[in-house]
Amino acid sequence: DNAIKYSEDVPQITISTYNKNGHVVIKVADKGIGMGRDQQAKIFEQFYRIPTGNVHNVKGFGLGLSYVNTIVKRLNGTIAVKSEKDRGSEFELKFSVV
Repeated sequence: DNAIKYSEDVPQITISTYNKNGHVVIKVADKGIGMGRDQQAKIFEQFYRIPTGNVHNVKGFGLGLSYVNTIVKRLNGTIAVKSEKDRGSEFELKFSVV
């Protein structure tokens, strides 16, 4: 949903999965507006939304990534983000194979 919300043009979203060293890895990448390092450190916090100044064209409460983070941790997984301003974001979810 965020990849769609934070894309200026038609969203380009790539979802991939693979097995690596006893882990199942899920990657979700987009070519949206991206974000800086300071924002990446906060996006999994409850109610955090990337500031857009006085523009309110993106709806939401800042709960989605917090929920995802909680679910991934409860499943003993990890989630990480790589992002670059104006180049897009990539989220990697990693789970151990039991």
